[in-house]
Amino acid sequence: MTARERHAALIEAMIADGTLTDPALIDTFRAVPRHRYIPESGALTQHGTPLNAVNNPELWLAAVYTDDAIGTRVEGVGLPRQRGETASEPRSTPPRVATSSSSAPTVLARMLELAELANGQHVLEIGTGTGWNTALLAHRLGDSAVTSVEIDARVAATARGTLHAEGYSPSVEHADGYGGWPSGAPYDRITSTCGVRRVPPAWTRQTRAGGLIVCPWGLLEGAGVIVRLERAEDGSVTGTFHGGVGFVSLRTPGPSAPPVRDSGQQPDEYRLTQTDPLAPLTAFTSAFALSVLVPDWRVRRRWIGTGSGVWVCDHSGESWVRVYPYGTSWMIEQGGPRSIWDEFEDALAQWERLDRPEPERFGLSVDAEDGHRVWLDSPDGPGWTV
Repeated sequence: MTARERHAALIEAMIADGTLTDPALIDTFRAVPRHRYIPESGALTQHGTPLNAVNNPELWLAAVYTDDAIGTRVEGVGLPRQRGETASEPRSTPPRVATSSSSAPTVLARMLELAELANGQHVLEIGTGTGWNTALLAHRLGDSAVTSVEIDARVAATARGTLHAEGYSPSVEHADGYGGWPSGAPYDRITSTCGVRRVPPAWTRQTRAGGLIVCPWGLLEGAGVIVRLERAEDGSVTGTFHGGVGFVSLRTPGPSAPPVRDSGQQPDEYRLTQTDPLAPLTAFTSAFALSVLVPDWRVRRRWIGTGSGVWVCDHSGESWVRVYPYGTSWMIEQGGPRSIWDEFEDALAQWERLDRPEPERFGLSVDAEDGHRVWLDSPDGPGWTV
């Protein structure tokens, strides 16, 4: 298939499955093909396969028009987990880090549909990346309506050049997206393809009353949901979650969290169980609930001689859990001032009592003082401070 044919097939598939419904957005996606914004070399599929349009044009083109993210600037040994993959699923390689990527087409389509774009709006995009989403916004709203910020100067310069070559000239600024872009505020819409654990205060300040913020959100590293938040007159924002999504995290002030790895510490407690303890951490629905109900924990797959387990710790690394196969059973070891596994068990019992809610039943409120609260079913329902 040619690039044109693959592009047309992708758009038709997104229309058929209901991802794209807005006629103006359908026209926009048809007019802005993804392959024009993917580098011919240096990119990787989500599975770490190198892509080169000259040496292997068929593989390159097939990857471009597959509904997956493509890593376009990679640090470390590879790429992060993607949409639908939980933070504790087994992998053939260690966790990998992409600092820039082209988001999966359906993810961009879902986010732009949720943003309810309309003529006359002024939009701030956080994370220019390859410029494909920037081009979609510029085509839909016009160049003057779009400001995009990118923390990596080289990525910004490349995207700016690609956009100009394709006939678009939105404002692409080299800046830290955490701070938004105050000189253009207020915005009717702020969209971000970078995921956040907390909504940056600048975003809420720079959104017009009645305006929307649409971005990936999640407490599990690399896996979360899309959140759509509406700003109230008092400066607070509130909204609901919409489906699972993988993401590259927004770079935020302060030092990066250390890698999650087994420190080799001796446990304070041993526990043997016949019930698979990894199941709640490998199913996204329960893992998402645990991320909300149990504060401050991180998880990584742990490989040992007896099989595949996990290592869980808090951000300080002082409290931890080690889980691994032990004969026909499972061994759970934990140590530190917190008993994290006990907290998991209590949270799972609570989740069961709440009738195992899916992530879409949860929502997020951020008050004018930056207090974050996740709630169930309505802002007045059960809630948990983040």
